[in-house]
Amino acid sequence: MHFIVGLDLIVIGLTLMANNRYFFWPPHPKIITDILNDDLVGAIGMLTGIGLIWWAYSKAKSVKADHRLITTATGYYTILSMTEFSHALFSPLGEPHTLMSGIGELVMALVTLYMAKQSPSGEEGDRTKKG
Repeated sequence: MHFIVGLDLIVIGLTLMANNRYFFWPPHPKIITDILNDDLVGAIGMLTGIGLIWWAYSKAKSVKADHRLITTATGYYTILSMTEFSHALFSPLGEPHTLMSGIGELVMALVTLYMAKQSPSGEEGDRTKKG
């Protein structure tokens, strides 16, 4: 699951970095679209995706790193989903909107919540260590 979510985040991050007008008016004011279209937003997704893939193939699986990566991925998907839903809700009829993207991001947020539920817990340490 980490690999699949990581790959999805990398693709989303690259898409957002390559398209500086992915989010557009309406419904967002210019300051919001400027922030959302910043390459930093795409880079956060891409780096989180790389981290999840790295974690999936790492021999020493840090519980703390897993929790941070899953939390970041969940937040990222949730923010994108809510932004895309608001765009679909407020854009005029006949204008392009991002309803299907919002649904896809919401599904991925639910997947990351499932991952969090299945994630190992415990004090600082590795999954491979026995305490």
